[in-house]
Amino acid sequence: MMRYFVEVLYDTIYGIGLFLSLPVFGRRLFGRDKRYHDFLERCGIYDKEVLTKLRKNNIWIHTVSIGELLASLPLIQRISQEFKDRQIVVSCVSRAGRFVAHQKLSDNIIKIFLPFDFSLTVRNAITTIKPEIFISVETEIWPNLFINLKRYKSSILILNGRISESSFKKYSFFKFILRHILNTVDCFIMRSEKDASRIEKLGVSNKKIVVSRSTKFDQAYQLSKIAAEQFNSKIIVFGSIHRGEEEPVVEIIKKLLTGYRDISFVIVPRALDRTNIYQILRQKNIQYEKLSSSTGKARVLIVDKYGLLTEFYRRCDIAFVGGSLVPAGGQNPIEPLAFKKVVIYGKFHWDFEQEWKKIIDAGGGLEVGSFEELYKTMEFLLNNPTTCRKMGEAGFRVILENMGATDEIIKIIGQYLKLQA
Repeated sequence: MMRYFVEVLYDTIYGIGLFLSLPVFGRRLFGRDKRYHDFLERCGIYDKEVLTKLRKNNIWIHTVSIGELLASLPLIQRISQEFKDRQIVVSCVSRAGRFVAHQKLSDNIIKIFLPFDFSLTVRNAITTIKPEIFISVETEIWPNLFINLKRYKSSILILNGRISESSFKKYSFFKFILRHILNTVDCFIMRSEKDASRIEKLGVSNKKIVVSRSTKFDQAYQLSKIAAEQFNSKIIVFGSIHRGEEEPVVEIIKKLLTGYRDISFVIVPRALDRTNIYQILRQKNIQYEKLSSSTGKARVLIVDKYGLLTEFYRRCDIAFVGGSLVPAGGQNPIEPLAFKKVVIYGKFHWDFEQEWKKIIDAGGGLEVGSFEELYKTMEFLLNNPTTCRKMGEAGFRVILENMGATDEIIKIIGQYLKLQA
């Protein structure tokens, strides 16, 4: 009776929260066309194309964001190769993530939306997909999904687990309730000893916790096999730029456009549906082109498609990785290192604290505390190409020294699949 009461209470709270969030997140979930044609899939109801591909043995992998999806591509491919008798199902939350999944993953892998975390919708999804194992990339907790996966006797794994200090403080207030949900998870593969300690303090048995390296280093190594192109002009990329960073970044570009005539600039907004970059550039009277309609004449290019940031890190000379000069936790600073490019990163980088420390310690990147410092650092690097080259090489060595997470994770997945057999 108590379990039923808790389930109804959570469904009610989750439903109210989902309804209230629709004005903000509705377009990100359903798109701008207002057709809402993803709704059935988010309720755990799938079309014939999905149903005919499913087998008795299925592996369900959930990726939190586009960045996590891209970073997980080598792992997903390895899982598909190693466990050929299983069907791989990859879920995403946003339509942008789903679009990138269709672009980057082979046709034999099923792509779906993560169901709403209502008890009925997750039961629909689980009884249809019949996962032997559910793998969540990142520490994303869905109470109804996890509880019902455990009722179905599926194994649950968390990969690249991390808990920031601020998240740990918030979770601690709900430790009594959260402990029961966390303990439905069979294995937490955490990115650092600090993350492992935090998850243990929230009530998880240390027998369920493994510390491993980040799969992002493995992804970067795979990217490094793509040869970098040489261009006549230098290119500076501002990658994964958040809204609070857009105007200061444009100011920096305006200064550099005046001082350096042989430099081009690429801006890659983090969220294309919420960016103000076009208005800001027009206000500053800066000529720009969108990638989708580029003629190659403007020195400022805006990437208006998802999933292409890596391509521009490959082409650039200097990369600033955004989400790090506003308190957003930072975006992935490892990808530019795959092409031996120097990385500049802001001070707000708690989501990539361990990775960034390794890069800084090796001399593969530069940290800035303000946009003024970012401008001065870019000027310094533009005038010191030898320093850029040496830092790029140092950053690439960080990748080589920290590879191997994928092999470790494949072994762990194999162990749990044997237990299911």
